[in-house]
Amino acid sequence: MSDDIIARLPSITIEVNRIILSIQLIVGTFGNLMNILIFTRRTLRNNPCSLYFLASSIGNIFFLYSSLLSRLLSSGWQIDFSNTSVILCKLRIYFVYIFLSLDQWSIVLASFDRYLISSRNIRLRQLSNVSTARKIILITISLIFLIHFHTLIWYTSYYKGTVLTCASVGQIYPIIFSIFFLIFTCLLPPIFMGIFGLLTILNIRKVRIQVVPQNNNVRNERLRTQDRELMKMLLIQVIVSIICTAPFAFDTLFNAIVANFSRSSSFMVINTFADTLARVFIYFNPVVGFFIYTLAGPIFRIETKRIFLRVIKFILTSLALERYMPRIPQQRDQTATNQYRMSMAVGRNPNTLFIKKRQTEGISQA
Repeated sequence: MSDDIIARLPSITIEVNRIILSIQLIVGTFGNLMNILIFTRRTLRNNPCSLYFLASSIGNIFFLYSSLLSRLLSSGWQIDFSNTSVILCKLRIYFVYIFLSLDQWSIVLASFDRYLISSRNIRLRQLSNVSTARKIILITISLIFLIHFHTLIWYTSYYKGTVLTCASVGQIYPIIFSIFFLIFTCLLPPIFMGIFGLLTILNIRKVRIQVVPQNNNVRNERLRTQDRELMKMLLIQVIVSIICTAPFAFDTLFNAIVANFSRSSSFMVINTFADTLARVFIYFNPVVGFFIYTLAGPIFRIETKRIFLRVIKFILTSLALERYMPRIPQQRDQTATNQYRMSMAVGRNPNTLFIKKRQTEGISQA
């Protein structure tokens, strides 16, 4: 890398922090607030899987304003109160890694719920309920808070040379923490997502073989569509999770390894820029959830459209412009919602859709 580029990297790093982090904060706040509104609507709030996504979205809001905002202020505008306060330093690091981890493990719990609800074992299906989901969420949050307690001990504000900084102390702990973060937050969640996703797909295929006649092309095609939707959502979640989290994990591990080596000024400039890019990637994780759900979830798109139409109706009514209000296709939305609920019934009772179809055929013939 030429000396001219190295000389320009500090200013580029500042602009990246200012522009991209500001966009991420705005988009992430909007997306997660929309998630909270949608997952608390009547159509979805009684679904245990929605509770896991809701917990993830609430945690993401806290992550954005405990981590991303503080990083924007410190790296973009050189305002960082955690460097001068031991308490703020410890709390910031503690909550940053807690809420980042909560986002990952909430998606794992949602994948586990999909596995339960698609099982042919009635005892496993009965575990998929709102009451159990609430208990699991509380237990998971408690464990995550407990597991990250060590950051309150080993992170502090101190002088590193002539600069006051918020960082971990010791020579061994940074490496241990980097390995812990790499395994607990970056590797295990995608692995469990993949395992539960594949088990869910196998369960759905077993239901198709057991229940649906082989000559029923319409029903086979519907279940194949469900397989594709589930696989698409799973792949998007896992890929985004790996892409967003892995660079920061390896960057953290690399910095822990080279922390005790002598480094040139050029190396420090390049390393700071690499740190910035790694953080930009990890901040996408709590930002893009709304767009993933919108792309992969038909019922989510329906509820999103309803919320936007209600907002438009409120604005037009306030301005006495009701005549310009677009017509709300309630019948179409209700049909799509009913199809979604019938598809969810495959997991709870493998014979439900087949029985409903036979009943419908009987009514038609009568």
